[in-house]
Formats: sequence, C-alpha cells, structure tokens
Amino acid sequence: MIDITLAHASDPHLTMDSLHIRPRDLLNKRALSYLSWQRRRRRHQARTLQRVMDDIIAHDVDMLALTGDLTNLGLPDECAQAARWLSRLPMPVTVIPGNHDALVRSDWHETIGRWSAWMGPLPFPYIRRIGPVALIGVNSAHPTPCFCAAGSIGARQCARLATILDETGRQGLYRVIMIHHPPLARLTTPRKSLRDADGFAACIARNGAELVLHGHTHVSTQTTMPGPVGPVPVVGVASASACVADPARAASWNRVRISTLPDGYRTEITRRIILPGEAPLGTPPIIFTATAASPRLSGISSP
Repeated sequence: MIDITLAHASDPHLTMDSLHIRPRDLLNKRALSYLSWQRRRRRHQARTLQRVMDDIIAHDVDMLALTGDLTNLGLPDECAQAARWLSRLPMPVTVIPGNHDALVRSDWHETIGRWSAWMGPLPFPYIRRIGPVALIGVNSAHPTPCFCAAGSIGARQCARLATILDETGRQGLYRVIMIHHPPLARLTTPRKSLRDADGFAACIARNGAELVLHGHTHVSTQTTMPGPVGPVPVVGVASASACVADPARAASWNRVRISTLPDGYRTEITRRIILPGEAPLGTPPIIFTATAASPRLSGISSP
C-alpha cells in the first residue's frame, strides 16, 4: 500500500504591509482591490496564515496544493514576495494562480511566472506527479472588467484537460484537479463564477477525475459533480489567512490522505480549522473509495 498525504490550502492573500505601493500601480482595476484590502486587511492576518502553515507542517504532508490568490493586487513586487514565501516552505508545493494574481494584463515573467518552480511543465493544464497521484493544475484566472471576479478556462485548455484526464486515467493514476474558481455555479454568485463551468463539467462527466480542489469563495465546502462512473468529490477551502469566528469561513486547510487499494484508491479528507484564540480543530473525516467500476462515497454532502 502507498499513502500520499496532500495539504490543500488557498487564498492566503499575503500581506502588503512591507511593500511600497505607488500611485501609478493603482491606475487600473487594482485600485478597487486596494481599497477592498484596506477595508478588510484586519480579516486577513499574517499570524493566522502562520498558524495554518504550522499546523500543516505538524502533519508531515507530502505536498501542499495551493489553489490561488497568493497576492491581493498581482503586482510584480507582490509576486516576488510570494515567491520568497514559497521558497521558505519546508514541503513541496504545487501552485496555480487566482483572480487576484491576474487582475490586469501583466508581464508573465515579472508576476505569476515567478512561481514556475512550483508548477508543472506549461502550458496549462500542467501535470505534477507524486507517486500514483497526478496533480493537474488548471488556470481559470484571467483579467476581467471592474467589479467582476469571474474566471474561465477556455476551449483550448478544456480540450487539453480532457486529453490529460484520459491519459492519466488509462495509467491508473489518482487525478486531482486544482482550479481556483469553483466549478459549480451554485457555489458562488455569477460575478465570481466560472463562466464556462458547463464545459468543465462536461469534461469531467466524460473523462472522470478522482478529486477537484478549489478556492476563491473563502468558504469551506464539500460537494460532488457527475463523473462517468459516479460522483466526483469537489472540495473548497476558506482563505488560509482569514481571522474570523465563523467555522465555515475561518482559516482552514484540507488534509487529503490517498491510499492505494488492490483495485483502486481510498481517500480520507479532514478539514483543519484555525479559529481565533483556539487550538486547531479537525472535522470528522470524509472517506471514499474509487475503483475501476465505480466510486463509493461516504460523508459527502452538498453545501
């Protein structure tokens, strides 16, 4: 038996307190996000994020899967700061961008491209292997108009995703899709949704996957979407830096333990919640198995 343990975290929104923000940096959509950050900066705290990371480290994970929004404005200096933060983490990391990382059109090499060391071979979707687990990084983050935080993957990326899922499925790999925006419309408002969620859902329904991980909503959720032989778990997680008392929105991470079986895989998912002033709390685990015939799920519920 092979056991692989993933940590899923998202939306750390690293603090900008040490960065010099110039007026010319805000002559675009970034101005609105800067005002939002100023209004909500007390909600996203560096010490809360550190508590999350300390808890992840204490659980000795094999890989940290980060589903976007490392920054607030997607500025080059922010992306460089995020790269330094990633380089100091004591475990392997796989990262995809979020909408805040791609607020406006920017030079790839000066912004998100600084995180290439923590991605797989591009273009998106990329693949990173860890034993029998294939982490498939999908990019749903693209510049959008003001007051819009929606995402899309596009026809070309969707076609490539279908090919990757088919190939990795034939190899018997455990396929984990990482995407920033939730792939189900009911999980967020139209302004923040995945615009081509129907295309993504059709791809999963045809080609399958074992698990979909996302962020973006700042709410921890557990639901499913149809797959070719049964439901595919879809798991979201709250912001890793959110210092709030609501357990659904408090800083959290998902511990995903994947174990090989003679005819498939067993997955156990526990959400670790970091509430202000309290010790980390673990939820009862969700356990499901997947075989070539069909997945059998226990404990999955719609939000």
